[in-house]
Amino acid sequence: MIKPKAMWIDCHANFQRLATKAGIDAELAKIKQYGMNLIYLDIKPGNGYALYQSDILPYCNTFADLTVERDYDDYLGYFLEKAEELGIDVVGSIGAMGWGMQSPTYQQGLVYDDWDKWKNKVQVRSDNTDPNLLVPISDDLSIQSVTMMDPMYPEVQDLLVSVVSEVVTKYPKLKGISLDYCRYANNEGGWFGMSDDNMRGYAEYWGESVPEHTEIVTATGGVGPKFAKWLEFRSMTVTNLIKRVRDTAKAINPDCEIHLWAGADWWNRYSVGQNWASQNYKPTGSHYTETYNKTGFAEYLDVFITGAYAEAVWKKDNPATDWNVENFVTCWNDYIMDACKCYGSIATYSYGNNPKAQSDATYLCLKYTDGYMNFELSHTNNLGLWTATLDGIQRYEGTNEEE
Repeated sequence: MIKPKAMWIDCHANFQRLATKAGIDAELAKIKQYGMNLIYLDIKPGNGYALYQSDILPYCNTFADLTVERDYDDYLGYFLEKAEELGIDVVGSIGAMGWGMQSPTYQQGLVYDDWDKWKNKVQVRSDNTDPNLLVPISDDLSIQSVTMMDPMYPEVQDLLVSVVSEVVTKYPKLKGISLDYCRYANNEGGWFGMSDDNMRGYAEYWGESVPEHTEIVTATGGVGPKFAKWLEFRSMTVTNLIKRVRDTAKAINPDCEIHLWAGADWWNRYSVGQNWASQNYKPTGSHYTETYNKTGFAEYLDVFITGAYAEAVWKKDNPATDWNVENFVTCWNDYIMDACKCYGSIATYSYGNNPKAQSDATYLCLKYTDGYMNFELSHTNNLGLWTATLDGIQRYEGTNEEE
């Protein structure tokens, strides 16, 4: 069986390179030449604009500090046309909770275009020095990137679902939809999902009175008595949204696959509200309620992309911890329990001075999971890791001798 071998194409990193038909043609030809048959293409990046012909979102000709003039009308449409010629499948990546960009010098994107409508829907965190001090992500300059909205709000859910519905309807040749940033933000300064509205949502979910913020996170930044129940509420919020996205897409096109990328270390994903395990997986530990397992969303995915983003490739390279590619691509089914497929993905930027590591990591993903994803195009270009990637693919497929 030929496994999917994918290249992720980030919007910002490749914004200028892909502003022309010639640029797209050249990159797709390279992807094909070096052994890949699938791309993950950003089509709704973190600023909340569209890289497709949308009746809902503005078209994305500006991203952060970059502006381009394109020689085509439809970014996604042209990619689909050229990819089909080359026998490459396309999965469209949607930044689920990202609807704006922020930095010390600008605020840009959909959420800022209609600030009065969305300002009270952005994610809000506590402060470790005072959990009653709440900081909207739009004011949090320690996160100089994506302005994420809170999936608890029906209006935010409706916006995402409307975009998914539009894309699946207008582009039937898409292999699938991949959800990125489908989570809460993370920050060492405090926990996101702590607004007063979240506290009321917690109360409704559990049938309890509205908790104090310090019952979730203590006055000294520690874990409060209702922390585990709050984690379940937040995780279920994300999972219910994923289910709604799946139901919407499948009603339009039953063949449209639902993919989602998340970090491979399951044990830290509670921090952002992502339980990518099967609902049959029951964790133990003080962070988890007895019913936390029902927040698992593997059953709602066709493909989970496990982010094995470790510099160490083999277990022997980092024996003191589990933080290595080999471990991550061999343990995923302990949690997913055959509920969906899994593709192993690697951070190519980790291997700039070590092509052998790039080859090894690629090989391991293909050997132990259902497919492979390379993150991402600009790093592969800038670091000259095309040949190393192909070598890993060929080793798995038997063209070259395996380890």
